[in-house]
Formats: sequence, structure tokens, C-alpha cells
Amino acid sequence: MTTQPPLSPFPDQKVPDQKANPPLGDKRSYEEKERDDRAKLVYSPRPEDVFALPDDRTLEQRVIERLREEERKAGRDPFAKYPQGIAFPKATPAGAGLSYVAKTADYPLRQVEYVSGYVVHRRLHFEERNAERYGWDLGILQPLVSAAYFYKDVLLWPNSLASGVAYGFWDTNMGKCLPGSPTPYYLYPPGLTITGSVVEGLVITGAAFAIP
Repeated sequence: MTTQPPLSPFPDQKVPDQKANPPLGDKRSYEEKERDDRAKLVYSPRPEDVFALPDDRTLEQRVIERLREEERKAGRDPFAKYPQGIAFPKATPAGAGLSYVAKTADYPLRQVEYVSGYVVHRRLHFEERNAERYGWDLGILQPLVSAAYFYKDVLLWPNSLASGVAYGFWDTNMGKCLPGSPTPYYLYPPGLTITGSVVEGLVITGAAFAIP
């Protein structure tokens, strides 16, 4: 592949041949100069030179040696400009002589509000969780099932009240699925406690004597 010499903006002016006339002061031929320039472009440093992490002293010595090498290539004495024992000036540490002041010292006071991941509510003495919370519908049997749940809760109401006195009149949604979630139809335990069972037994016994 041959390269054409660049066209001159002036048609009557002859463009000099760079191969025949190398630049002044350069004794190399055009082919030698092009070969040397190409060798510089394809040069790749060693991995240990690229990925090394030298300390400040070693890095300063490498910079000085690089500058001396450039002086040698220019034909000058490298130690005339960079004599033996030359070193970088000592750098003053950043913030020397200044007392540390926290950036947040002048910030105005702020209030953080933590939102819990659950809801605390009063104890639900009458709740049919399958139908009222999760949306179960048993068709024509649903009124009968809801009535059975209601009378069961009425029967165990003393137990629920006494349990609230002993353990608190509150409950949470911890461990419960969200309303409307597709959950199976569970049969939940009545939630009997020792205190509630004692009160429940006393109420039933007293009602048996009070009602002939």
C-alpha cells in the first residue's frame, strides 16, 4: 500500500518530499523515524510497574530518574539540573495547626420518627377471622357458620375479658396475614388462659345456680 503526498493549497507550489528531505537536525531517514515512532506507540509498560503501589519516597526517586533520563537523551549532564541527593520539598499536612470542628456541629436539631411494622389495637372479643379478615365465603352455609362463631365467642366472653385484665386489653397484627390474603381456612384455638379459664368456670357455675 502506497501513500500519496498531501495536496498543496497552491497548485503551482511543489510539495516537498518528506522521504527525500527529512526534518532539519534529524539525521535519521524517514523510514527509520517512522519505525521509531511506531515502536513508541506499541510500547506497553510492565504489569509490575502499572499495578505497583510505591511509597512516597520511591515514587519521588522514580520521577527524578525519569527527568534525568530525559536530560541524557537531550545530550546534557543529568546531574547538572538534578544533582545527587535532590528531593521533593516537604509537604505540609492538610489542616496543620487547625483544630477539628465537626461539620454537623452547626446543624439544627432534628427529630426522627420511627414507624413500627405492626399495628396495635384493642382486643377483639368477637371476630371471625376467616370471613371478616381473609374474605372466606361458604355460600349458603356462611350465616350458620357466622352464627356459630358468634355464640362461641359469647360463651367464651368471660375468658376473653379476664385474659385482658391479666395480660392487657390490646392485641397486634404480628403473625397475621394482611386482610384479603389468600390463606387457608384455619380453625383457630379459643385462646384459653389460666386466669380466663378460672373466671369462665366461676361464671358458668354461678349461672347454673342463678338460672333454675
